Amino acid sequence: MKNYPAIRNLLISIFSVDVGFEESDEIAALERVLCDPAQRADIKEELRQLFQDDSTSWIELLENDDYVVYPADSEDDAKEYVIEHLWNVVFPGEKAP
Repeated sequence: MKNYPAIRNLLISIFSVDVGFEESDEIAALERVLCDPAQRADIKEELRQLFQDDSTSWIELLENDDYVVYPADSEDDAKEYVIEHLWNVVFPGEKAP
């Protein structure tokens, strides 16, 4: 699986359980990041690549040795979390691949 540094940075700095944000705080923080055109472009590109990457472990993306975002029960559960918390905010109204 590719590294996806912009997405992993979001997961560590906004969505990690160690940060302790409420969902509304997560959304506000993500929207602040997305106000920067360069960061938004990087995140959009990485999200599109992530959803096309067959080697993606959605569980590992959300729970690994570096951070824990969401302890998913399955790959589908983890992917749904990414769709709900990232894709739908970055690409509002656009169906995830």
